Amino acid sequence: MATFNSSEYGWCDISVVFGGRIIEGITEIEYTEKREKDKLYGRGCKPHKVLRGNYDYEGKIILWQSELEAMTRDAPDKDVLKLNFEIVVSYAPEDGGQMVTDICKSVELTEVKKGMKQGDKNMLVELPIIFLDVKRQQ
Repeated sequence: MATFNSSEYGWCDISVVFGGRIIEGITEIEYTEKREKDKLYGRGCKPHKVLRGNYDYEGKIILWQSELEAMTRDAPDKDVLKLNFEIVVSYAPEDGGQMVTDICKSVELTEVKKGMKQGDKNMLVELPIIFLDVKRQQ
């Protein structure tokens, strides 16, 4: 009978790397892999098959403003919407469980919006992303 390590990963177990460095000022990352799927109907009222189409990849990162400013400084023409990079997300539990690394390939930002409100102590910037593929458990 197989045994499985059922360790859970927490935020303190994660490292996110892009632009050649571990990003300290990240507060959230989300990446989604989707595939178009439809049901094929024919005779009767129930579907006969699931049809599969294109894959789609999207997500978001939430960073401190200072991280965005560092990205802007290094971007072509100081335009972060021109950047193309990989995001490497590593989950390494402190209890010695399995380390898992996912790589989002050819990532680009789709939008940059800055804002603050009274009482804020720092600015968090949400950056929607699209990418071409995710290599899981590398």
